[in-house]
Amino acid sequence: MEKLGSTRATTYRYVKALDEAGLLAPGAGGSYVLGPRIIQLERQIQRSDPLLQLAVPLMASDQSPLIGAKIISSFYGNQVLAIHVEKFDPDIELTMGRGQVFPLLYGTPSKIILAYLSPYQMKTFYAANSEEVQKAGLGDTWKDFRTNLRLMRRKGYCSGSHSNPKVIGFSAPIFHDKSSVSASLSYICRIGVLSEEQKREVAARVVAAAEQISERLIKYRPENGQVEPVFTTPRVSS
Repeated sequence: MEKLGSTRATTYRYVKALDEAGLLAPGAGGSYVLGPRIIQLERQIQRSDPLLQLAVPLMASDQSPLIGAKIISSFYGNQVLAIHVEKFDPDIELTMGRGQVFPLLYGTPSKIILAYLSPYQMKTFYAANSEEVQKAGLGDTWKDFRTNLRLMRRKGYCSGSHSNPKVIGFSAPIFHDKSSVSASLSYICRIGVLSEEQKREVAARVVAAAEQISERLIKYRPENGQVEPVFTTPRVSS
């Protein structure tokens, strides 16, 4: 009521509607929690998202012991969302968990996507975030910013640490068509156990895997996918 500025009757009506839709459910102590529809939608995402369908098996095929974790992140507007996380090294602490949202200047999974945006998108982003770009060390001017992103594109990946100096991330772009970046693949490693040669190896691995995912994603057609109904049993309210 306080947040929406609505009356008690209106608020109860909203809660009742969300409950009947399965988006809310009664919880302990008179509270409400996210409802069963959310869980069903999560299952639907796992079974029908082309990126996950194509990427996860390819990720599993790379069994290098150098890789401590793998992350797929998707690009939505000016945000990057971690949609799939696999952790193998118990000593690695990840700041990106599934469902967490981060800005385009946070970490290698986001920065590599930023580097492959169109010139218009890039310039628009810089105009709105020039101070944040400077703080992130990506350039004091538009020219510096553009040059740094070009260098990143030339390498084909972004590497570095963000909030955790004990790990290093290697991220490569994923494309849903030849000119549109839509996601990134990241391999995370403990920084103290990698030699310079091993860093180059992990970088090459993540670039190769991301290229394979992109190739299959570009060729993907909806009619070739298998999608099950989200809700097989309608909810009946009393």
